[in-house]
Amino acid sequence: MATGNKRYDLKSVKDDIKSFFKDDGHWAYQYGSKATSCNKDSLFYKKQIQVIFEEAYPHDVTGKAVDELISDGFLKDEPRTFGKGKNVPIIFVFRKGRRYIAEEVKVRINIIEKYSDDELNDGCGKYAESLFEHLFDKHSFKIVDRKTNSFRGKEWKESKRNLDFIIEKDGFNYGMEVKNTFEYMPHNEFVDKVDMCRFLGILPLFPVRYASPQQHKMIKDAYGLALVFRTRIFPPGNQKLVTEIWNHFRLPVNIWYSISSPVESILLSYHNRTTQTR
Repeated sequence: MATGNKRYDLKSVKDDIKSFFKDDGHWAYQYGSKATSCNKDSLFYKKQIQVIFEEAYPHDVTGKAVDELISDGFLKDEPRTFGKGKNVPIIFVFRKGRRYIAEEVKVRINIIEKYSDDELNDGCGKYAESLFEHLFDKHSFKIVDRKTNSFRGKEWKESKRNLDFIIEKDGFNYGMEVKNTFEYMPHNEFVDKVDMCRFLGILPLFPVRYASPQQHKMIKDAYGLALVFRTRIFPPGNQKLVTEIWNHFRLPVNIWYSISSPVESILLSYHNRTTQTR
């Protein structure tokens, strides 16, 4: 993951996304298993495209390219609403010339409503926190406090936000914030919590599904780490929904029973480097 202020050629990004809507051989269709209901002729929504392309471009760059492709007339947009009160807006996009989209919209909104459910989202967030708690315990990281904005007599008063955990090992303390969402952690929240860690005298260590290049740079400048785990983690019992999400949206989702070995290795390598250099 690049952490600098890399400049992207918007025309090249637009050309890449246009290829995605014209060619099932595009690179974004090649990773993972085949998604049975997601191809060049499908409906997509903006955040979905941003996540699919996030290994190549930051979300804001992809979003701008999609907006311009709509303005250029290559993509057509279809605004809809979903949710219990049908008050949550969503805009589907598809290659101009596609017809008869009503049934596909209905199917996709039904799945989106399932994985956007507040109770499910809360459960996925707490489950991810629990998996990281087990990882801490496995490697003798002590949980010093939970849901807190204070440490060793200092209390953060610039906002009402808390850290999920403060953990300690080998005399080093880390402020933990776990985010198990398709979106980046909101930038103002990210800045606030990095600043909170600085104020409390601890290192920011944020396990997140994904982070922007700016966020990687910001946390690195604070001697911390955005611990990226890439897939949105679902608890056991949600395999049918996870399969639906993948087949219709190609969004990175999976059932996890423990934190993956690559993520575990990155955490331990970061801690070892910290103990050797600070």
